[in-house]
Amino acid sequence: MAPADDHPLPRLSRAVMRAEAAIGGILVAAILFLLLANVVSRMAGRPLIWTDELAVHLMVVLALVGASLVIAMKGHMAIGVLPDRFGTRGRVRLALLADLSVLAFLLVLAAILWRWFDLPGLVRAGSGAALAEQSFNFIYTDPTNTLGLRKVWFWLALPLTCATALIHCIAALHGDLKALQS
Repeated sequence: MAPADDHPLPRLSRAVMRAEAAIGGILVAAILFLLLANVVSRMAGRPLIWTDELAVHLMVVLALVGASLVIAMKGHMAIGVLPDRFGTRGRVRLALLADLSVLAFLLVLAAILWRWFDLPGLVRAGSGAALAEQSFNFIYTDPTNTLGLRKVWFWLALPLTCATALIHCIAALHGDLKALQS
């Protein structure tokens, strides 16, 4: 029998984690560049007003990527008083409970995102404008203030983050169950 690390779930989670770390680094560099460009352009008397908005949207995407990455690293804040009172088996059970709670949250988030993005409704309506007219769901038509882009391009980070966080959570659950078996 192969060790838990050789299972495809942890390998996939680690690969996704590496991609998220790389994307996070690129986003941090892009945000830094945008903020510096904004400072320089304002000092020159010709402000680039769109840099603020793009930086804010990229910060939100960075936060979402980071949230998924932290799930993979099991790095979210935790209170250690309760786990410290249990033995090894109790800590594994508590980790399983925590990971099941994260899974429940992510499944609820996935259901909300499915409803919000409403792909079947979009297909039936034929366009984002028709969907907005029929259902008052403006997700595909709402523009950014200064960039001239649809906000949906930034909001796509939500379902992507939900999917990657689910991968990390399922891999963690796999590890929890393996630890309970040993």
